[in-house]
Amino acid sequence: MRVALITNTVGKTGGLERYASELAGALSHLGADVTLIGKPLESALPGSELRSDGVRVIRISAPSKREATFALRYPYVTALGAHRAVRGLPPDTIVHGHFAVPMLSFALARRRYLYTFHAPVYRELLIERQGSFALPPILQGTAVAGLRTAERLVTSSARAITVLSEFMRHELSVLSPRAGDGAVLLPGGIDTRRFSAGAAERPAWAEGADPLLFTARRLAPRTGVTELIEAMPEILTTHSDALLAVAGAGREETRARAAIGRLGLEARVLLLGRVSDEELVRCYRTADLFVMPTQELEGFGLSTAEALACGTPAIGTPVGATPEILAPLDPRLVTPDRTPSGIARGIVDVLADPALLERVRRQARARVEPAMSWPVIAERFLELYARLPNSRA
Repeated sequence: MRVALITNTVGKTGGLERYASELAGALSHLGADVTLIGKPLESALPGSELRSDGVRVIRISAPSKREATFALRYPYVTALGAHRAVRGLPPDTIVHGHFAVPMLSFALARRRYLYTFHAPVYRELLIERQGSFALPPILQGTAVAGLRTAERLVTSSARAITVLSEFMRHELSVLSPRAGDGAVLLPGGIDTRRFSAGAAERPAWAEGADPLLFTARRLAPRTGVTELIEAMPEILTTHSDALLAVAGAGREETRARAAIGRLGLEARVLLLGRVSDEELVRCYRTADLFVMPTQELEGFGLSTAEALACGTPAIGTPVGATPEILAPLDPRLVTPDRTPSGIARGIVDVLADPALLERVRRQARARVEPAMSWPVIAERFLELYARLPNSRA
C-alpha cells in the first residue's frame, strides 16, 4: 500500500507534525510505502531524502513569515507544492492530510483523500498565532475568516475523516456537522517502547524536590505554563520543597520568566528549554506528578499520554480532551478549573492522597498501552486506507 502523508512542517518535533512523522514511521514498519510531504524546518535542507525507517520525505517550498505578502502567498504556494509532489507519486497512492492549507488543492480538485482533524487551525490563528507573521492588524480578521472557509472545504470534502478525541469531534462539527457526525475517533499515537516505566536517577537540579512537578509544553498562552507558575505559591504553602520543572520553548517564555521573578520563584521553578528525547523520558520517569495546565484547545494531550506510559501520575485542567484521558483513571485528576488557584487546589488535593497516587501509578500505563501505541494506531489507519477508493480525478 502506498500512502502520502501531508503535514505542515517536516522535521518539527511538536503537535501534528510529530504525529504525522511518527505515523509515517509506524506505517512503514508495517510494510507500507510511505511519503511524508511538508515545508522544510530549515531552508538549507534537501528537497527530498529517504529516512532510515524507509519513509520518503519531500519538502515543498513556502514563503517566509517575515514577508509582508506571507498570508496571501502561503495558501497558494503550499497547496500547489503538495499537489505537485503527489502528482509525482504512483496513481494508486492514498492521500492522508494532516493540515488544512496544503490540502486545499486536493479538495478543489475533488481528489479522494482521508483527513485527520488535529485542531481547528483558524482558531489557533485567532488565539495565538496572529503575531507570528507579518500581516497588518486590520487584515487579521479577514485572514481568520478565509482560513475557516478553507478548513470547512477541506473537512467537508474528505472521503473519510478521523479525530483524536470527542472534544475534537465537537470542534469539527462546528465547521462541518456532516464531517463531525461521520468522523472516526482514533486517538493520538505514542511510542510506548520509548515512553515506558523504568528506573531513572534524578538529575542534580531535582535533588531535594518534594514533590517534583513536571510539564512539557510549548510556551504559548494557550498551553497554560504561566498559569501553572502562578499556581506555585499556593502549592508551596503546603509543600515548601516542591519544584516545578518546565520542558519547552516558545514566545511565552518572557512572560513566564517575568512571573517567576514577580513571585520570587527562582528557586522553585526551573525552565529547562528544549530537552532531548532521552532527557524527556527521564523527566517523566522521575517526576512525582505530571501537570497539563492547558487553557484552550487541547485536541488530544500527547504529553499526558507519554507521562502515563512512563507510569507517572498526571493531572490536568478541564479543557479540551484532557478529561477524556484522565477522568477514567480518577475524576480528581482533573482540576476544578483552569485558573492558577484551581490548578493549585487540584494538585494539592491529589498530593494529599498517597493511596490515590499509588493506584494511578500502577494503572497509568494500561490507560494508554496498547490502545494508543503506534502499531495499533497504524494498523487501524491501514484498515481505513483499504476502504478508501483512490482516484486522480
